[in-house]
Amino acid sequence: MWGSKCTNSNGKVMVDVIDKHNLVILNTTTPTHFSLTGQNMCSFLDLVLVSYSCALNCVSTVANEFLGSDHSIVLTAVEASTTPQENAIPKWNFSKDDWRKFSAYCDQTLSSFSISLDYSYCLFETSVREAALAAIPHSKQSHKIPVRWWNKQRDIAVKNKKHAFNRMKRTRLQCDIIIFKRCRAKARIVILEAKTSSWQQYCFSFTSNSNLSHVWQVIKSFSGQRSSLHIPTLVANGISGKNSQHKANILANQFVLVLSSSPSNYTPHFVHSTLPKK
Repeated sequence: MWGSKCTNSNGKVMVDVIDKHNLVILNTTTPTHFSLTGQNMCSFLDLVLVSYSCALNCVSTVANEFLGSDHSIVLTAVEASTTPQENAIPKWNFSKDDWRKFSAYCDQTLSSFSISLDYSYCLFETSVREAALAAIPHSKQSHKIPVRWWNKQRDIAVKNKKHAFNRMKRTRLQCDIIIFKRCRAKARIVILEAKTSSWQQYCFSFTSNSNLSHVWQVIKSFSGQRSSLHIPTLVANGISGKNSQHKANILANQFVLVLSSSPSNYTPHFVHSTLPKK
């Protein structure tokens, strides 16, 4: 039922429990556990079970990362269709800009303006954005959360551990298992030493004038936490916002509703310029 190559008494008990309680297995064909001994190096020890009523709104994936354990990271998303968007905000790579091209594009498109202020503003905004897209490249976005103590040495140690692990899975030779254990131990030591030394250096930099807000930001950065850049999920009339455009429409409708219900709290000019024209 979940991709295991062998059948035993524990598996049969799990099947009976799943059938009895009408549960659904979200596991795919990706193993969740690896062992350095025995014939079955990869197995399915971690199962994700949900009720049949919410199974269609749940998705489970297995990450190719163990974080020092012999169990893979299993990520389960509930109501994935309404999960906030995780699109990274694009950043301009000004080190590779072409300002001559940018200026020439602006000179070509902004040669004249209309009497209408709204039209001129839209023309200016569109022209500048298109010129920037044509002359300034975007920097590559990374989904990894940076930490203060990470550097090239730690990166090499983790890459060596992953390389040794993949080689061990392919060959299953005793010598490759030993190499993997050594690389894993070295990566653990290097990361632990980096965390300790970086934290000590930061603690020594404390003074009586240290900003507490900055201190808490640094503490969060040590654990890899960062501020959320996406718009949180909004709910209107029992319907959750599907994407950024839908959420913007929900806010706009709510703003118009509040404004139209109590216009006396605002100036007539503000009400006239804000409410939609009939």
